[in-house]
Amino acid sequence: MKRIIGIIGGGASGKTFAGKFFASLGAGFIDCDQIVGELYDENGLGTRKIAEFFGDEFIKNSKVNRAKLGRFIAKNEKKLRILEKIMHPIVLSELQKKIDKSQKELIFVEIGAPGEKFMNLCEKTIEIQAKNRKIKKKYLQQIDKFKKLPKADITIQNTFDKKSFEEKLLKTYNQLI
Repeated sequence: MKRIIGIIGGGASGKTFAGKFFASLGAGFIDCDQIVGELYDENGLGTRKIAEFFGDEFIKNSKVNRAKLGRFIAKNEKKLRILEKIMHPIVLSELQKKIDKSQKELIFVEIGAPGEKFMNLCEKTIEIQAKNRKIKKKYLQQIDKFKKLPKADITIQNTFDKKSFEEKLLKTYNQLI
C-alpha cells in the first residue's frame, strides 16, 4: 500500500527542495505546482477554465499568464477561493493519476494550497516553516496571508542553511520509513 506524505508551507519556504531531497533518498515526489503548470499550458484544461471564469486577459500565447493571475488573486481572498474551487478538483484528479502510476511505496506530495480533499490523501503532513525567507515575488507574500494551513504532523524550520535543513529532512525521512 502506498504511503502519501504531504509537504505544506508558505511560498518559497523550501517545499520543493524538501520533496526533491526525499526523492534523492528513494521516495517518490509529486509537485502539485508542476501539475498546475501542465494544466495551464497551451490548450490545457486549466487554461480553458481560467479563460471561462476569469477571462481571456489572463491568457497569453494560449497559456495562463501565471504572474498576472497571481497578482490578480493576491489582492482578493474571494478570487483566490474561486480559483481554488475551479482548479482543486482538476489538480486532485491529476495527482491521483500520478500516485496510481508511481512505482514507489512512499510518495511525498508538495501541496501549495492544501484543501481538505488533498489532506485526506495524506497519511501525514510535514510543514516547512521559514520565517526569515526572502521572497522576490511580492504577491507570494500576499497570497500567504490568505492561507490557513492545517495543523501538520511534523514541522521543520528552514533557516536556509542547506546542511542544517538537509539534516532535519534526513531525520524526518528516517522517522517515516
